[in-house]
Amino acid sequence: MQLKKLLLGTALTAGTVFAIGTTSANADEIYTIQTNDTLGKISKEFVGDKSLVDSIAETNDIKDKNMIYVGEELTIPTDGNSEQAPVQQEAPEVQEQPEQQVEEQPEVSEEPVVEEQPVQEEAEEPETVDAEEQAASEDAEELAAEAEVSNDGSTKAQFLAAGGTEEMWNTIVMPESGGRPDAVSPNGYQGLGQTKESWGTGSVEEQTKGMINYANDRYGSVEQAVSFRSANNWW
Repeated sequence: MQLKKLLLGTALTAGTVFAIGTTSANADEIYTIQTNDTLGKISKEFVGDKSLVDSIAETNDIKDKNMIYVGEELTIPTDGNSEQAPVQQEAPEVQEQPEQQVEEQPEVSEEPVVEEQPVQEEAEEPETVDAEEQAASEDAEELAAEAEVSNDGSTKAQFLAAGGTEEMWNTIVMPESGGRPDAVSPNGYQGLGQTKESWGTGSVEEQTKGMINYANDRYGSVEQAVSFRSANNWW
């Protein structure tokens, strides 16, 4: 068998490889509240557990941890515990290799092709319900039920008498304030329609008329305002 000289003495230029290294992320992040969010769920999205619940509530001046509103922005104090990106590092220069004689190898017959076996899909685990989310949902339903009972003869009746509609009551008033004219959110929104304007602190009649004027001015009509609130969970 003949021997063939193979020149392997070429210099390898230094390249770059990825090495373990990290750059820290921003200490705080801004998050917009989505439908069905809770502080526990938001904390899990950022750090994998509920350890940020108290910090989020304190940072955003939230007095009731079970009462947050869709569309509002929260400052998340992650303290740099977000995911980290790899940093590039130069690899050491490789020294030249001496010439070597390489013996020709006989040709190797190809291996028979082995058919791939089908991969079994893992059965999906049943979805678990977060205890905190369930408790918050039950509290909200109970609050709404109590408001409905008490408002049938008072607040709701006054609202309808002042020009409000059943659809506006069910789609805007109940989700926003639970039918309570004195409701105040952690961010300072007040009244049946949750606003920072003066009509949010008036009588039921004044709040109702204020909501109707707001719906007409911003959306063109009460019906358009109801449709927007139904589609976006805020108005």
